[in-house]
Amino acid sequence: KTALARHVAQVAVGRGWFSGGAVWVDLRGYAADPGDRIAPGQVFGPLLRALGVPAEQIPPQLGEQAAAYHHHLGLLAGAGRALVVLDNASGVDQAAGLMPRHSVHRVMVTSRHTLGELDGARIVDLDVLDTPEAVELVDRALSERDPADRRAAADPAGVAGLVEVCGRLPLALRIAAALLADDAGMAVTGLVAELADATTRVDALAYGSTGVAAAFDLSRRHLTERDPAAAGLFALLPVNPGPDISIEAAAVLADLPVGRVRSLSRVLRQAHLVQPGTGSDRWSMHDLVRAYATGLPEDHPGDRATATDRLLDHYTTTADAADDHLRALPGQPVPDRFTDRDHALTWLDAERANLTAAVTLAANGNHHRAFTLANALAEFLSWRRYLGEWVTVATTAREAAGHLDSPTLEAIAWNNLGLALRQVRRFDEAIDAHQRDLEICRQTGDQHGEGMAWTNLGNALVEVRRFDEAIIAQQTARDLYHQTGDRHGEGMAWANLGLALREVRRFDEAIDAVEQAVAAFAETGAAGDAERARRMLQGIRDAAGRPDPQDGSRP
Repeated sequence: KTALARHVAQVAVGRGWFSGGAVWVDLRGYAADPGDRIAPGQVFGPLLRALGVPAEQIPPQLGEQAAAYHHHLGLLAGAGRALVVLDNASGVDQAAGLMPRHSVHRVMVTSRHTLGELDGARIVDLDVLDTPEAVELVDRALSERDPADRRAAADPAGVAGLVEVCGRLPLALRIAAALLADDAGMAVTGLVAELADATTRVDALAYGSTGVAAAFDLSRRHLTERDPAAAGLFALLPVNPGPDISIEAAAVLADLPVGRVRSLSRVLRQAHLVQPGTGSDRWSMHDLVRAYATGLPEDHPGDRATATDRLLDHYTTTADAADDHLRALPGQPVPDRFTDRDHALTWLDAERANLTAAVTLAANGNHHRAFTLANALAEFLSWRRYLGEWVTVATTAREAAGHLDSPTLEAIAWNNLGLALRQVRRFDEAIDAHQRDLEICRQTGDQHGEGMAWTNLGNALVEVRRFDEAIIAQQTARDLYHQTGDRHGEGMAWANLGLALREVRRFDEAIDAVEQAVAAFAETGAAGDAERARRMLQGIRDAAGRPDPQDGSRP
């Protein structure tokens, strides 16, 4: 911000926009020692001298200096416009007394905070650089030190990697370029490798007295003085494992009411420590800010661990409620956490990155929560076709289940992993997973689980054209579902059996099997499954050249 302000002021004066001249003052609003911060009264004398007022005409008293400052600007208005640049203001109170009172003059204020309280101010928020601009900055910084240094031009892929690890933050890029310039033998990729570790990146981005961590420290200290509760929330936000966080989840994280957290989030936004996320009421952190906040010491040891437990519980229970909506059959009761299935899907879509990352986070010590959350995401990830994520989550769940000493949970985990592997066409691994599931269900006497294992195994066997084995598997599943009274499951087994029989051209048996599936689905009220079975039945009849007996229009 300071570099840009200086550049803009120089260009504006050079173009003749400010014939009355330009004056600059650093208010040091973020100095670590409050005593080093410049009060308005301390700069009236220097500003008057910068505006050309002779030293003998500057009053000795601060109040008189303020009056002389504004009087001189008023006189100057008749001759030309002046520009006053107030750099590093920590708040409106530090800048307000220095604002020119005559409308012809202009003032430019820089701050780490958005000073929206300044009447009539035009706010210009600075974002990180675009990638081409960031690459140009590195190249220019290297050539400034040594015009013969062509490392950036010679290694565009390496510079692109450097830009990314620096988060396209100008200060970080300048420091990285300085580090390269000091070591002419270092390849760009070598520095990228050094900065690749997110836990040490912020501290590594330092050169002399300038450092990314030091810059962030100034903002955090000021925030702590201004609003300790906002500073506390800032320190907890990196606990969230995904790229952004909703206000609802942040409230759970901080154990505060949603309204209070919404207010604190605005404070963090004004301090430019968070930025808008992917949707309304969502916030994210720049990668380097997040890494910095992660490394902050805890005021009270254990706060982050407790906050992590709260957040994971929130994600797990809410995902489980959403999953109930996705799996519910007509008339089946569902949790009132969501109004309907679409509402549940909307939440799952918004939180997907957080939820999948939360499974990995939970697996680091809380195996039951990792399993539960992964299990709650299976239907959603399958339905939305996030298949790679489904395999990752299912693999984590299987590993977690192995630590729980629960054959039932281990069987479920193997089943879900087999389903995911089949969707990404890793059929042999899927068959192995379903056989593991089947073995556990047999050992525990879980007939219903065994039926599910058989039907999923049969589907995987069809994919590798082991049709005779698939038929036996579906027949076994059908019988087990019948014995356990699961009419809907029996219908699924009948339908899958029909498909396997069709593959070996046993059309009469296939037609009978799918007719049985239609009847089972109709009995259980599964209208969607019944309609799909009818279409399947018609396809088998067409393949066999058999007309529908109820369709009189067919020959």
